Amino acid sequence: MTLINDKWEAAKGRPAGFDFLRITLAIAVILWHSVAVSYGPAAEQWFYGGPLKPLVWFVIPAFFALSGFLVAGSLERNDLPSFVTLRVIRIFPALTAEVLISAILIGPIFTDLALAQYFTDPDFFRYFLNMIGYIHFHLPGVFSELPVPNVVNSQLWTVPHELECYLAISAAALIGLTKRHRLFLLAVLFVIAALTLRDVLSGKPGSPAAPPGRMLVLAFLCGVALFLNRIRIASSHWLFLVSAVGFVVCVLASTRAGETLAAFFIAYVTVYLGLLNFSTGPITKIADYSYGVYLYGFPVQQSVAQLMPDHRIWYINFWLSLALTFVFAVTSWHLLESKVMARKKQVLALVSTFVDRTRSLVVFAWGWLVRRPAEARTTAPKRTAPTN
Repeated sequence: MTLINDKWEAAKGRPAGFDFLRITLAIAVILWHSVAVSYGPAAEQWFYGGPLKPLVWFVIPAFFALSGFLVAGSLERNDLPSFVTLRVIRIFPALTAEVLISAILIGPIFTDLALAQYFTDPDFFRYFLNMIGYIHFHLPGVFSELPVPNVVNSQLWTVPHELECYLAISAAALIGLTKRHRLFLLAVLFVIAALTLRDVLSGKPGSPAAPPGRMLVLAFLCGVALFLNRIRIASSHWLFLVSAVGFVVCVLASTRAGETLAAFFIAYVTVYLGLLNFSTGPITKIADYSYGVYLYGFPVQQSVAQLMPDHRIWYINFWLSLALTFVFAVTSWHLLESKVMARKKQVLALVSTFVDRTRSLVVFAWGWLVRRPAEARTTAPKRTAPTN
């Protein structure tokens, strides 16, 4: 029996399948958005209600499952402060750049307001909250006449859920749960079972559109559980087929219970595909651009739709936007993301020093607070009984 760990070690912790999935899923997001950008959100409903729904719903949950599996490896190699630091320097520099470009470059070009009004509008200032994960989709007067009106960055709806995932795994690490691999897996399965039972009893319908945030977080945690238990779980084509069928059935059921169960199935499908190892050629390098492709895709697509009102056809928008998005993504990686990641050792050293000094300060302060009452008791003058 071939275990997940066997394939992971055979590829030396870098299976080609994950690189291929990362860039493919990022491109798939642009492909999917080309429908709404060209024809409006109503055009998406046929996909959400038809037989292609599992294919559409695969993309974002698979991203989260992939992230959970790989992030668990980072947590295993680093202590918690270093892990959190690595997540911060991977996510927020590029996110900050995308927000600045959207607000300072794209917004002034496409707003239908006077520039003085644009730069003083409260929505302009609120938009910068995207840098810390507090998502705002609108810039004043920007893209107001498009099929998806007044939306600059629809793709950022997943960022808060991504932060929830990192908070969840950090909390689990803080209490030592990620060190107890079987218990972590049992905890995730228990949560899925409990939520599924609750959803069955409530009879609530599923999401009418995109996958719900809860499904994304569960897919992430299932990815983490699969990595932590990689020496116990088989990498089997039969389990892959069962999981693929299970995912399709659960998604087509269009119930909240089905959405919850689908998270585990899609995690296994994603990990199985990610562990496939083959010659990738330039794909490994291109995969570095996947985060930038995801971040910049929608603003670029909206810009293309604005500039070409007579050619709002999905395949025109897709190919033009994909080419332009890669320009932004490549620039972002080489001028910003890779530069930040190249300095991660220095950043981690600073964080380690800060953590050590903070720990020493806390220990000193605690010792001082404990010592004060004891000293007060030993140095207090003894009272003598009054004499008559």
